[in-house]
Amino acid sequence: MAILVIDGQQIHLRLSTLEQIAAFWPAPHASIANVAGVEFVDNLWSTQVLQGVRAPGTGLPWVVMIGLMRRLKTKDFCVIKGRKPGVVITFASGPYQRWIYTLAGSRHAEEKLLTILGQIPQG
Repeated sequence: MAILVIDGQQIHLRLSTLEQIAAFWPAPHASIANVAGVEFVDNLWSTQVLQGVRAPGTGLPWVVMIGLMRRLKTKDFCVIKGRKPGVVITFASGPYQRWIYTLAGSRHAEEKLLTILGQIPQG
């Protein structure tokens, strides 16, 4: 499972070896200053969350989606497994508009990021 790691003023999405291979793309990292928001989502497979075309990456609907979702002028990095709840991190600038990934247990790092951004966790 993808795990959010906060390292000073940087955030990283740590992937397992198999996830890294399936993504066909390096694991993303960004500055905390570029984060516009963090949202916890129950259904990552909805059309409100997943938008665009997968390229490159690995995908099997409602089972796994690992890689990039490209739209006309933006792209999202996705690591979705099964139908578990997940996280959507939106960025104000940078190579990705959003990181979308299945939550791997506790929300500790995500809630810490919300605290740093001055937002209040929901749920």
